[in-house]
Amino acid sequence: MLKSLIFPVANKLVLQPVGRLTRGMTLGTRGVVRDAAGRMLVVRQRYSKGWIFPGGGVDRGEAPIAAVKREMVEETGVRLQGELVMHGLFSNHDNFPGDYVAVYIANSFQDGPGKPSLEITERAFLDPSEISEDCSAGMQRRLDELAGKRRISDIW
Repeated sequence: MLKSLIFPVANKLVLQPVGRLTRGMTLGTRGVVRDAAGRMLVVRQRYSKGWIFPGGGVDRGEAPIAAVKREMVEETGVRLQGELVMHGLFSNHDNFPGDYVAVYIANSFQDGPGKPSLEITERAFLDPSEISEDCSAGMQRRLDELAGKRRISDIW
C-alpha cells in the first residue's frame, strides 16, 4: 500500500524533474499487441489513470524498437516477435514538455506471465470498446487511428 502511494509522488516530484534537467528531450515507446480475437494488450500504471498500451522510456544509446521490446517484457511478460511496424511518433508536450512517444505495432508475439510490479498494477487483453471506457484522450486518439476512424495525429 505504501509503495503504491510513494511511487506516483516520487515520479512527479523527483523522476520527471530530474529527467527534464538531464535531458533536453525525452522519448518513450508504446507497443500495440492484438490477440487472435482482436483484443488489445493494455496495462494500468500506478502513476496514471486508465488503460494504456505497454511501453516506457528509451534509455540513452538504446534504439526505440529495442526499448519497446524490453519494456513489453518488463511490464507484461509478452515477447514481441518478427518485424514491428511504426504507427507514429507523437508529441506529448501537453503532458510533459519535450516528450515524444513512438508507437509500434507488433504482428506476432509470445505471451508470458505478467505480474504486478512497482509500476504496473494490472494487465489485460481487452476489446477496444472496453479500453475506450477508461483511457486518456491520447490513448483514445490511438484507438481511433488504429480502427481507421481518424487520421494519424502528431499529438499524443
